[in-house]
Formats: sequence, C-alpha cells, structure tokens
Amino acid sequence: MRLKVTRSKNAASLYVIKSVYNSKTQSNSSVIVEKLGTEAELREKLNGQDPYEWAKNYINELNQMEKELKREVIVKYNQSKLIDKDKQRSFNGGYLFLQQLYHQLG
Repeated sequence: MRLKVTRSKNAASLYVIKSVYNSKTQSNSSVIVEKLGTEAELREKLNGQDPYEWAKNYINELNQMEKELKREVIVKYNQSKLIDKDKQRSFNGGYLFLQQLYHQLG
C-alpha cells in the first residue's frame, strides 16, 4: 500500500491505495483502500502535525499488519492413496437457493 495525493485548486486529498494485478486482463490497477481526508481536515484533526508524515507512518502500520496476517498454506497430497469407489467426492449445491424460492412461491 502507498500514499496518493490528489491535488485540486482548493485542496489536496490523501488516499491509501493498493496495486492489484488482474490475471484475466493481465493488467495492473490501483484500488483505493481508504480515504484519509483533505490536508486541512487532517491538520485540524492532528493538532498541527504534518499530515504527510502521519499518513506515511499510518501506511507503514497497515503494511506491517498485512504482512503479519499473510501466512503460507501447505496442502498435503498423497499420489499413492487410492480413492474409494462408489463414494461421492463432489457435491453440487447451486440449486439449493433456487429450490427454497420455488417452494416459497408454492
């Protein structure tokens, strides 16, 4: 995540954005995670503290929290294990939602 500052003639708005890769279109795009506010609003809220420095520290905290929540998952797979015959392994539950509506209608 990183800081994006959008300036207009009246104010500067601060946003937390994140780069996202779309594998279907094979393109990168940015997603707004959070709007921090305008520069003037943040100066009032932070009692005169520099909003840019505060935003950089806040984004560093968010990045640290995201790194802590990210874990590696290991799935065990055994090629030599045989699958039981005549035992259902996959289920189709897509019709259950429509079935409930059908019975409610009568």
